[in-house]
Amino acid sequence: MKKYFACMRCGFLDGCASRGYFITGMLGNFVQAVVMYFVWKSIFAYHQTVNGFTWELMKQYVFVSFLCSNVFSMGFEMHTAQRIIQGDIILDLLKPASYRGMLFFRMLGTAGMEFAVGTVLIGSIYLAVNGTYGMHPLRTMLFLLSLFLGAAIKFGIQYLFSLFCFYTDNAYGVTKAREVLTNFFSGALVPLAMFPGVLGELVKWLPFQGILYTPCCIWTGMLAAQEMLRGIFMQIIWIFLLWAAGTVFGKKAFGVISMYGG
Repeated sequence: MKKYFACMRCGFLDGCASRGYFITGMLGNFVQAVVMYFVWKSIFAYHQTVNGFTWELMKQYVFVSFLCSNVFSMGFEMHTAQRIIQGDIILDLLKPASYRGMLFFRMLGTAGMEFAVGTVLIGSIYLAVNGTYGMHPLRTMLFLLSLFLGAAIKFGIQYLFSLFCFYTDNAYGVTKAREVLTNFFSGALVPLAMFPGVLGELVKWLPFQGILYTPCCIWTGMLAAQEMLRGIFMQIIWIFLLWAAGTVFGKKAFGVISMYGG
């Protein structure tokens, strides 16, 4: 484990060194959150409730989704593609440690910096807008647990997409495809409860809701006790499924590097 903790330390230092990139991304997401805040405010000016959401719930949802989107931004497809093109990926695969494990702990270190900064900044904005309304100790603990499980799901999805970089040089397209799918189906743009008919049923069977929608629903109190536990259980199931899928597809992707001789 010592080598993985070294990767975590490198990730934390890398996150601190790349704080400009993190702050720029946060500002971009903040603009999106502000736009969504005023869009929903204008909608609730004419409606008391929308698909079970009141204005108080929606205010919390907008800011909590903003927090979830920023504290674990990750995103390593471009980095993977760069190392593949330069041939440095061979050095990673030859190390006496799991390639995915090194990535995970490196991202965990970076996430530590993001979580600390994001919680202070976004938490202050949340308290200024919503106050302590709806905060509950037990629900807060379940929210934090769900938030970290959501980060693991996000890592699993990003790892699968990063494996596509072994087959194509267009890492930018791979990254943007993953971002669009994640933002749309996780509820970052619109709460999944707003999705109509077949689409609403489809998202229940996808892993994306575990990234953001489940933690947000736990925080806002939209889920009963059994539903919260069921949501967390589904997050754990998806973590194992994504980990298994990453193992299978990872072996095939690494074989491509072997065929081309690095």
